[in-house]
Amino acid sequence: MRRRLIIMLLTTLIVFQSGCYDRMDLEDATLTLMLGLDVDDKDNLIVYASSPVFSKEAKEKSERFSVKTSTIRQSRNRLDAMETGLTVAGKVQIIILSKRLLQHPDWFSFLDVMFRDAKFTVNARVVALDGDVSEVFSYYPKDKPRLSLHLMGLIDTANQRNITVKTSVQELHRQMYEKGMTPSLTLMKKEKEMAIKGTALLDEKGKYATMVRLKENVLLELVQRGVRGEMSLTIPIHEKEKKKGLVKPRLSFFVKKASTKIKPTYDGNRFHFDVKMKINVGISERLFSFDVKKEHKQLEKIIGDEMKKEIEGLLKKCQKHKVDPVGFGIYARAYQYEAYKQVENEWTNAFSQADIKVSVETIIKGNGIVK
Repeated sequence: MRRRLIIMLLTTLIVFQSGCYDRMDLEDATLTLMLGLDVDDKDNLIVYASSPVFSKEAKEKSERFSVKTSTIRQSRNRLDAMETGLTVAGKVQIIILSKRLLQHPDWFSFLDVMFRDAKFTVNARVVALDGDVSEVFSYYPKDKPRLSLHLMGLIDTANQRNITVKTSVQELHRQMYEKGMTPSLTLMKKEKEMAIKGTALLDEKGKYATMVRLKENVLLELVQRGVRGEMSLTIPIHEKEKKKGLVKPRLSFFVKKASTKIKPTYDGNRFHFDVKMKINVGISERLFSFDVKKEHKQLEKIIGDEMKKEIEGLLKKCQKHKVDPVGFGIYARAYQYEAYKQVENEWTNAFSQADIKVSVETIIKGNGIVK
């Protein structure tokens, strides 16, 4: 009886044990690490894929293919016809979208498979490329790690310095369907090397609108999130007497602490946003003569005025191109709900006509280790 019970118990465990009917050995799979989307002159979708090669005989450690197709899912079959294993998209780390693709307002529909298929990763970083995607996938840096890892490192490092955003597939989906803000992506360009150029700003339909450069993105992050990671800024100092020479009067500082309060109001015609910022800074570089100890209040005012001027210029640029990467619409919805609901479906138009006032209070908390 004991032996029978053991056999019945083992049989029950085997029958009801969960398993994978679609199990695949690593040797039979092609792990796509980098995916690229572009369009040709006739607006045909071109899908690029880069995968590692696990073979001692192979001279190149990655294989890269491109196919002309109608959808991303359709491209899988065509890629399988050329690659050594079955294409697997669950390990994609970078998705590169060409600027030419982003200039079409309906491009986001191509990504439907990424949200519908549970096997597709939604943690991959999404990047906008100023140029042809083919240039990136034909780039073989000899002094860099595998290209997908190299690009991930570039994005993560730049994001830690706050000179660009880091947008995943899931975050892009949230931004596309959030009516109170517009999407933003890391912007890269292939020159001699791959380089971060700033942040691409998309309009409410996802169409490429404009870009913000590295310094502008620091200001954007400061208004939107406050201090996150390391924030370093360099501003010009305007002197009464211009001195000739190699060294220009510049001041660099770290943002140690910052708080931003955005108060929206509505007067019946348009929205008004009062942006109040309080920033603690530590001076890291000073290329002009100044007695900070005695005249720190004057220097604080100089920093505050210059910061105010640059932030206002950045926000006016966003209004001009009808983009809201900060999310002023979210504040309007939270505090002026009835007025916001009237313009909810045309928020970027309402934002472009809004009155934004910026005030910056700066406090110097450190002058470095030299007098």
